[in-house]
Amino acid sequence: MNYRNKTVVLILVATLVRCITAFCLELGNDEVYYRMYAQHLQWNYFDHPPMVGWMIRLTTANLLFDNEFFIRLGAIISAAITTWFIFLSGKKLNNAYTGYLAAAIYTATIYGSIVAGTFILPDSPQMIFWAAGLYLLIDIAHYTTINRVKKRKLLLFGIIAGLGMLCKIHTTFLWAGLLLYLLLNNRQWFKEPVLYLSAITTLLIFYPVIKWNIDNHFVTYLYHGQRVNVTGSGFNFSGFLSFAGGQVLYCNPVIFFLLIPATIAAIKNELPVLSSQKGMLLLCSLPLLIIATIISFFKPVLPHWTGPAYSGLVLLTACYLNKRKRTSLFERRIMPKPLLVANTFLFVLISSGILLINFMPGTAGSKANPHLGDGDFTLDMYGWKKFKKAFKKMIESDLQTGLVKSNACIISNKWFPAAHLDYYAALPLKKDLLALGDTNDIHQYAWINTERRLLLPGDDAYYIAPSNNYADAKELYGNRFTTILPPQVIEQERGGRICRRFYVWRLKNFRP
Repeated sequence: MNYRNKTVVLILVATLVRCITAFCLELGNDEVYYRMYAQHLQWNYFDHPPMVGWMIRLTTANLLFDNEFFIRLGAIISAAITTWFIFLSGKKLNNAYTGYLAAAIYTATIYGSIVAGTFILPDSPQMIFWAAGLYLLIDIAHYTTINRVKKRKLLLFGIIAGLGMLCKIHTTFLWAGLLLYLLLNNRQWFKEPVLYLSAITTLLIFYPVIKWNIDNHFVTYLYHGQRVNVTGSGFNFSGFLSFAGGQVLYCNPVIFFLLIPATIAAIKNELPVLSSQKGMLLLCSLPLLIIATIISFFKPVLPHWTGPAYSGLVLLTACYLNKRKRTSLFERRIMPKPLLVANTFLFVLISSGILLINFMPGTAGSKANPHLGDGDFTLDMYGWKKFKKAFKKMIESDLQTGLVKSNACIISNKWFPAAHLDYYAALPLKKDLLALGDTNDIHQYAWINTERRLLLPGDDAYYIAPSNNYADAKELYGNRFTTILPPQVIEQERGGRICRRFYVWRLKNFRP
């Protein structure tokens, strides 16, 4: 059985499904925000390092093909490459069958196939470098011998880790895993200059991000530091339960409950893999999971933060399933039954999600005015193109009546919905969008604003508040404009029922 070819077919089928998904859904909050990264390239951004912006700029051909599919294309390509590295790593650990199992397990995860594999996030390119880094570390951990080949691979690891850190700072956990492994298993490496040269290489690649933060008072790390700082925070068991539920879902429930016995077997050294390689994978996986779990008792932790850490456990689970193989029939199946169930669950979830987002009648969120739809995440990826058409008619009417000046910009008070309004309304209608508010609310728009036409005394503006992110214009900007007219309400339907309202205020005569 040629498992290399089976893996290629698996990747092609998964890629096709992801392409269809990318075509069928509008951009989510984070995605449309990262699209703004690509429009305003920097060496770092308020939230993250620059790689996701560079990737979008590349896959859209310098924003020439500026639509949902090409914006997400980098994530789809990244998932295919990552899956191939997972296959190669499994093959290196055991054999091609283990590699195929690892690829099938990773493909079945919601994180690998949807969160980082279809939606464009910093995690998307990061996973390429994380998987490539694991592939190199498996070789470095192959016995305790130190030779020229391993030294070259360690130096290459320094480059890969640096590039991964340009995607997301989480990649530092690969270095942490390596150093813990060397400290516990092979301290001879600390006498080798190549170890320090590799670390310096990583820092040099990452240096532009450090320099940007120095120039901007370390705003990125102050912001993320507040998100994970547990001092002064009360114990919150419900936060842990929410985090734990997210881990099960993002892994795929079937896969999650395969990972647990596989991890236990690995800790007990009961898998058909070298103990040194097993140790390396555990040390590159468990620290991030343990730290995130501890933080979740005190602070909200987003489920995808731990996504990369499961890569090592996926490989160990593949070894676990390989060990449990009983008959040649097990090998001849498309894949073992649990993985077939897991991938079927994933396909059903994707299909249901597309239908739910585009056709669910009304909203699953709040029904109260003026917060209709609040709490309904499906609205993040629905209805923005429809709103643009209605808003365009409103602008044309205002220009005909002279109600609002022709150079009126759009303003928003937070990075979301600012990024959605920017991409789906302001850009196609050739309007500037400015986000006016605290930096912790507007994020990267504090820098984007400086590249756009600023409000001048006497200028008019539109303030738009979707009902699922409602905020009153008079409360926000009542002292900044001479006149704020009552909002015009644009109702939006889905499945024949109203799902959201857009409140559009006309703000007249700006006074700084």
